[in-house]
Amino acid sequence: MEILLDKSDINLEKLKRIIHKITALELSNLSEPCYYPSLKKYYYELLSICKLKEKDISEFVKRFYKGTAASQWKLHKDPLSNFYIFLMYILNKSRQVTAYKSMLIFYIIRNYTNLMHKQMQFCNPDVFKYSLENLTKTHLFSREKTIPGSLYFMSIEMDNRFGKFIKSGDVEGIARFITECRTRISQSIKSFAEIYYKAGKDGFAMRNPNEDDESTQYQQIEKSSRVINDVIKNLTVYKVIDNKAMNDARTLTKVRASLATSLSQSLTNINNVDNIRLVLELFVKELSQVGHLCGNEFFNNVRSLMAIKKTKSLVYFKQQVNILTKIIVKDIKFDKEFDKLTNQTKSLINLYVAYYLTLTLRNSIC
Repeated sequence: MEILLDKSDINLEKLKRIIHKITALELSNLSEPCYYPSLKKYYYELLSICKLKEKDISEFVKRFYKGTAASQWKLHKDPLSNFYIFLMYILNKSRQVTAYKSMLIFYIIRNYTNLMHKQMQFCNPDVFKYSLENLTKTHLFSREKTIPGSLYFMSIEMDNRFGKFIKSGDVEGIARFITECRTRISQSIKSFAEIYYKAGKDGFAMRNPNEDDESTQYQQIEKSSRVINDVIKNLTVYKVIDNKAMNDARTLTKVRASLATSLSQSLTNINNVDNIRLVLELFVKELSQVGHLCGNEFFNNVRSLMAIKKTKSLVYFKQQVNILTKIIVKDIKFDKEFDKLTNQTKSLINLYVAYYLTLTLRNSIC
């Protein structure tokens, strides 16, 4: 590791920015059915930032595994995998914990996309969506609700098990990491592919919303689902704060300006991608009329959803907003003060988060 590090000339700030950007972008895109692109273009971009050549990586791989069983294994001789592990090592060594975790997620995304290309060279989006909806509850993609959420969860598990080996550059530990990471993802994809191909053979697919009698309403909801991706990209990739949404949400909840700004800024953290997506998707799912998004009914609708006392649903809008609020409150180090607030004040802060996110979505569509 150190020999390759000596050869490199890394612009650490630029490296961090590009890693955060590409990881957030690809996580966001993975919510689309049948999305598993080639990611090799990023390899050359990252090599350039580190001032390294492909030859440097090939030599590093031979040197790193020399004398070990892994030196004979094709999977472990892959230059891209080892270069990305090298980047994890550097980021950890430089105490760039968030960037290290983003790089680990990207490494897992690359494994996912390679395996999906292998298992499903041609993909029908409607059958893909149907298969996701009909997985067993214990399947990783179902248990973690989304494919991006599943890969993010796996990155946490891999970090817990193998982070210490990546940090120290331990060759045996890293070899086990490569094997287990690939195996875990492969198992999930193979079982998903079996359901996908069976669904395709039996003629099952998600119904085309344009065929419904209430086509206008469904088209609007489909449009909002597509915009969710753009909203998340603006928030977590480009770090855009919707000032109009923030001011409107403040007016509606009376949350003080400094707290509202801190909460809104925390929502740009890449780690919140899956929570934000779930909140927005649950909100869209609750829409029964187009007017609930673009009309005056919108404001009462959000407040009503946040006032629900009981529900049969295991996962619902208010619950996920409250979970997300706890995360960002802790992120801005407001959690101890938050715990001391009255229930009414806590509810208003939760309501602010609900309004801010849904207003950001509304402003993008209406």
